[in-house]
Amino acid sequence: MTWQDLRGLDCDAVRTLGDSWKSYSDNMIGQSQRLRDEVVKGHLGTDYYESDTADLVREQIGLTADRFEDDLSDYATIRLSTGLLEVADALEAEQNELTELIPLIESHDFEIAGGPAEYDVNMSGELHRAILTTNPPQWLCDMVGIEKPDGFFDLDRLKAVFNGVDLYGTAMELADQYQDWLRAVMSRAHDADDDAAAALAQMRENPAELPPQFGETYDELLQEYKSDLSSEVAGEMRAIAAGESGLSPGQVNEWWDGLSEAEREALIAEHPELVGPVDGIPVESRDTANRTVLDRDISGLDSRIAAKEDQLAGLDPDSDEHQRLQEEIDGLKTDRTDLARLQDRITDDDGNPETYDETGQSYYLLDFATEGSGQAVVSIGNPDTADNVNAYVPGTGGGIAGAGGGLMNRAETMAADAQDASPDTETATVLWMGYDAPDDLLQATDDKWAEQGSDELESFTEGVRASAEGEAANLTLTGHSYGSTMVGTAAVTEGVDADNMLFIGSPGVGTDTADALGAQDVYATRNDSDVIQYGTVHGTDPVDGSFGADTIHSDVDGKDSPWYEEYKDPIRNHSSYWDDTNLQGREDMADVVTGRA
Repeated sequence: MTWQDLRGLDCDAVRTLGDSWKSYSDNMIGQSQRLRDEVVKGHLGTDYYESDTADLVREQIGLTADRFEDDLSDYATIRLSTGLLEVADALEAEQNELTELIPLIESHDFEIAGGPAEYDVNMSGELHRAILTTNPPQWLCDMVGIEKPDGFFDLDRLKAVFNGVDLYGTAMELADQYQDWLRAVMSRAHDADDDAAAALAQMRENPAELPPQFGETYDELLQEYKSDLSSEVAGEMRAIAAGESGLSPGQVNEWWDGLSEAEREALIAEHPELVGPVDGIPVESRDTANRTVLDRDISGLDSRIAAKEDQLAGLDPDSDEHQRLQEEIDGLKTDRTDLARLQDRITDDDGNPETYDETGQSYYLLDFATEGSGQAVVSIGNPDTADNVNAYVPGTGGGIAGAGGGLMNRAETMAADAQDASPDTETATVLWMGYDAPDDLLQATDDKWAEQGSDELESFTEGVRASAEGEAANLTLTGHSYGSTMVGTAAVTEGVDADNMLFIGSPGVGTDTADALGAQDVYATRNDSDVIQYGTVHGTDPVDGSFGADTIHSDVDGKDSPWYEEYKDPIRNHSSYWDDTNLQGREDMADVVTGRA
């Protein structure tokens, strides 16, 4: 798909097709219900036919109707209708961005080259000639700060000659911003198109099944069929959890709603490890499942540690095997400590979800893992019922250990600030540590960590929308340090469904312009002493005026270090945004989160 294809796409036609499939599905389910009401309970009801054969016929018709409705839900509603509606909305959003962007590119005498995978925005030959002949266009003169030349011996023409480098540099900088914006738009459009294609492909790879046919062994077939139905649901859940179903979080939510209460309860009880991490499943269900897995993992680690310590006792303390096994035990103990601290933080003494005293909100465990630096997604308040959702994405050094310590402290501070700012609305504050963050500053110069986590953050934002019980919440992604790079990279490459983005102490967000992020409002803040200002390696500093974000003032911590420790001030002030010395900055950030900015 080229940018010309996207610009000319009739999204309403795609949406109409999705609505048509939804209407068809609703109508056919109505016919299926008539079959139950008018035929099974009416013409073939027990008032007219009372025998084993009649019971068999009624059950067969009921099973056939059930299978028909299941397939309608899975194929016509979830994959076709919802898939078409989602891709129409996603492509229309990028089409609107393109409608704004292309005239800007053309009006500034730029040209688009390349594609469809990657586009370049370059200066046109006409613009080159205008600069070389010291007759730059008005918009470029305005950006450089000179008057447009009028006449060969005009003083402004001489200024244009001596400002030739600035003219070229300024024009190329603007072209680069438009290029970032265009690439981000097309990246998100291709992503939406690929997701829809993958969901439709699953229909071919997973054809519908039929209930058993009548025969001499019908009773055995019937029991086998009912058993297969249960294992089929578990198999579908397994494919969804493994990312093999092709379903978006919105489609997952529809699938989950289409299950019976008994099926949902069975999945949570028997396969909690599959239910817990899946975006699109309601938060209450995920929390229940994840807490079960957390208990199980801690017990499992206790058993593994004990078994390995028994092995260790029989080894020579000076042997390489002893050292290797001791290191393995130490790693398991670290995982066990991290999980236990997380559990203690979100669980009260009676084993129930803990409540954060400052806001009265419960903690919800949405995901966790110990691989790499460890991941954890924990919410203070329920995102499914909240008016506002603020997802805080930490940066370098973040991991599951912080979920039971300092990172959770910051999330709690933001939760309390949000309630103070808007006590009449509910704000869920999510600690989103859903990616493997870089461990140190050297690793943080690489954008691969953000690229690897982009799919996860995109899925999280779609999941927030999908499982919401009422109107869509005002969703803010708050990235601190490398966490801002994580947010920006996901927004540019995959697209994230967020209303606001807030960048705190950022080293750059993977683009040079706020326009490429696809959010309604973009905010940035950095205090004057933050060391990050000397390490902006992932694009233009978001607090720079050329980036285009609204800036928020943040105060330094105000601590007076002795002269021999003054070098620590910039490092300390990189993490002082949640301190009481930055109350005004915190209030301004809370206004963004609660939609009051």
